[in-house]
Amino acid sequence: MQFEFCREVPVGGAMLAVDVYRPDGPGPFPTILVRTPYHRTGSLGAARPFVERGYAFVIEDCRGKYDSGGEFRPLRDEAEDGRATLDWVAEQRWCNGRIGMWGRSYLGIVQVPAASGGHEALRCMAPSVAPGSFFRDWVRYDGCFALGNAVRWALTHASSRTQPPLQHFTWDELCGLASPEEIAARVGFPTPALVEWAEHDAYDSYWEEIDQTRMHAQIAVPGLHAGGWFDHLTRGQFEAYGNIRDRGGSELARTGQRLLIGPWGHTNTGNRGGEHCRYGEWDFGPAADFPLLEHELDFMDLYLREMDNGFADRPPVELFLIGANRWVGLDDWPPPGGETQRWYLDSSGGANMRSGRLDRVIPERSAADSYAYDPGNPVPTRGGQIYWGLQYAGPASQFPVVNRSDVVYYRSCALERPLAAIGEVELELTITSDAEDTDFIARLCVEESSGTITCLNTGSL
Repeated sequence: MQFEFCREVPVGGAMLAVDVYRPDGPGPFPTILVRTPYHRTGSLGAARPFVERGYAFVIEDCRGKYDSGGEFRPLRDEAEDGRATLDWVAEQRWCNGRIGMWGRSYLGIVQVPAASGGHEALRCMAPSVAPGSFFRDWVRYDGCFALGNAVRWALTHASSRTQPPLQHFTWDELCGLASPEEIAARVGFPTPALVEWAEHDAYDSYWEEIDQTRMHAQIAVPGLHAGGWFDHLTRGQFEAYGNIRDRGGSELARTGQRLLIGPWGHTNTGNRGGEHCRYGEWDFGPAADFPLLEHELDFMDLYLREMDNGFADRPPVELFLIGANRWVGLDDWPPPGGETQRWYLDSSGGANMRSGRLDRVIPERSAADSYAYDPGNPVPTRGGQIYWGLQYAGPASQFPVVNRSDVVYYRSCALERPLAAIGEVELELTITSDAEDTDFIARLCVEESSGTITCLNTGSL
């Protein structure tokens, strides 16, 4: 393996730092481009599988991070910087002019903006566990301020060139502060991204500019969108797949989108072994130990090396069916041929004492449920599609939550037979509050014969 450290890419008045790993020999090689705000050095482990497969592997510090010049403005410069870096890579003697982008989380976020410019050397992308709308999926979950993402990520990754030390306070203390200004004063350094996000508390042109769902129509390359059922960014995978399939900028893009969702969270999506089979309090069995990286390599081989290792014959949508603990292949998403079921909330007025009912029949008479909510003692988030700063993520028992008087709980009768619930979940509520501002959180749970109640999905309003 050959290695070049800290090459410089000129982009918009800044020099961006890249490391290059490539196979022995003169090349040229198909090339993988990765762009990261988390420091490019120490990436030998990530590069090796690609280099051993015959790829050059280029990894770059995003603008304003670590060895790259300029100012880091989350998502603001990724289109320009990504396209300029594609130009630079395509011009190198060791690149054969066929480039794919790869990476997860922010390393996935940077791909759609770069691809939306229609660069002729970019042939495919694999943006995993990445959001569609940064406003709705990252900073404000359907309008609710996402303390974990908006506060913690902004402080650890968007406030300095390197990651600042944050060991001198607890996250419980931090999240109890009332404003970004108070947070900045407590942590002892500026938090420009957090201040901007708080100022733009509604979807406006600030968010529209970086909304990736608005870029999908310009994508002209195949894409592999992988994620986990318990990742806080999973919605972005479904939207990218569906939007580019329907409105992509080329026939190849519209027919070349792939979707894969496993029983994982944000950080264990690419792991192998036991950690890949268990998340939260559930063990999903050996089928969950999916070779995602090998899957991504096969995808790259198909479009960068014109080598089909059987990938072309796989169904376009592959999902892990939780409970049955097996994979299902679908021709599309939403799955054709399914039955839409409606369930109705019913109550005698005591759903906050776990007496609410969930039924397939419209209730003839149902009382309103009410409860008193104390913002100083909020319902704790326990499990679900979360990541930052919380003890419980993924499938987690809801007993400490459902027994509170400020939680309303609606329970169906025991199912007579197994139910495969595959598709979008929607909840319609008629609600009022005497608070000036409040959030409502809904959770879809499974109650097992043992009495254990576990969260499967979460929505917010």
